[in-house]
Amino acid sequence: MFSIKLGLKNLTRQKRRNFITILVIAFAFFIFLFLDSLMEGMTEMSFNNIKNYDTGSIQVAHPEYWEDKDNLPLENLIYLNWDMEESIKNMDGVTGVSPELRFKANLNNGIDEIEVIGLGISIEQYNQVFATKNHVVEGSMFAPGESKAVIGVSLAELMDLKVNDYITLLLRTKEDTFNTIDLEIAGLLYAPNPMINNGIVFVPLEIARQALNVENGISMMAVKIKKEKEINPTIDNINQIFQEKNMNINAYSWKESAKTVMAIRAAEDAETVVMLIIILSIGMIGIINNVILSALERTREIGMMKALGMREWEIVLVFMVEAAGLGIFGGLAGCLLGFAGVWWITEIGYDLSYIGGDMSEWGVPILDKVYGVWNFSSFVFIFFFGIVVALFSSIAPAYWAAHKEPVKAIYHR
Repeated sequence: MFSIKLGLKNLTRQKRRNFITILVIAFAFFIFLFLDSLMEGMTEMSFNNIKNYDTGSIQVAHPEYWEDKDNLPLENLIYLNWDMEESIKNMDGVTGVSPELRFKANLNNGIDEIEVIGLGISIEQYNQVFATKNHVVEGSMFAPGESKAVIGVSLAELMDLKVNDYITLLLRTKEDTFNTIDLEIAGLLYAPNPMINNGIVFVPLEIARQALNVENGISMMAVKIKKEKEINPTIDNINQIFQEKNMNINAYSWKESAKTVMAIRAAEDAETVVMLIIILSIGMIGIINNVILSALERTREIGMMKALGMREWEIVLVFMVEAAGLGIFGGLAGCLLGFAGVWWITEIGYDLSYIGGDMSEWGVPILDKVYGVWNFSSFVFIFFFGIVVALFSSIAPAYWAAHKEPVKAIYHR
């Protein structure tokens, strides 16, 4: 008990050095909490943008098409009848299905031409799965039966297009012959996923099918579900439907279409470990330095305590209590700073215009701003882990100080 009281009292000695040590620990904790929130926020925004604007929760496709889907082939399409779509849509937890036909095309505005991705959609079904319609900034999404298109604002600016202008899509059919689609622009999009804005032209599914000569074929079907945790059971149920009908069609999780983002997530986990190691090193160095300096200043005092009968472990406990106090105060200060930083990044966000406006060049589908998330478990973890590190960091220098012989320590100069 005496050792604990003495350790707590020693926190008021050398106030300047203790204050600096606390600040160093607090700053390291702040950096960890802020970057942890930012990286988790980027990951969450990326996942949401992929699911809500590109893939849905699940994608259904022919296995050979899936392997080659980035090349947008017109081979290995799937041909689903109404009953199959309804059987999937009526599954528990499924809120919508959206057939889509993806194809390569050149967009011509009458003067210039640019390569784009054509996306044939059934507008009513598409709106049940994706949130794209909420980001029409001019005009509107086309209605069923209209020969109109919707494009992103970035693509419209690049090609000097606006609502009610006409465009021509030049494409190759399934038989590798040339064909064209003439469409009026119904609306302009500015979606959170920059890939939607930069190079996709939304067209009615039936018009795309007719122009590509694929009858009622589709590239794949996107499926939306209520709960993320139900993805794997739903995939199994969908696969079972096609197995019973002897159809070579599989269901895939959205994660399989987001391998770049998933790889970035894995890299973020590694970065978190590196950050933690750096922070622990900073904290350990600060604590060790503080304990060693305190021991050197109190050499005679330590010798006197030993001469009066204090055992080595009691002296070590004095320094451990002092180190734990520094860890607690540093942790509290770091959590307060971290709270302010995380509040800022979650409520205000970081404006990406400083680095070009979007992060699609790095494979991250985020536009305009990136926001953090609240992760209170990180606050609890870093606080208590910091105290543990402070305690263990103090043992070796404290034992070195306590191991001195009493007479030599008392007459130390």
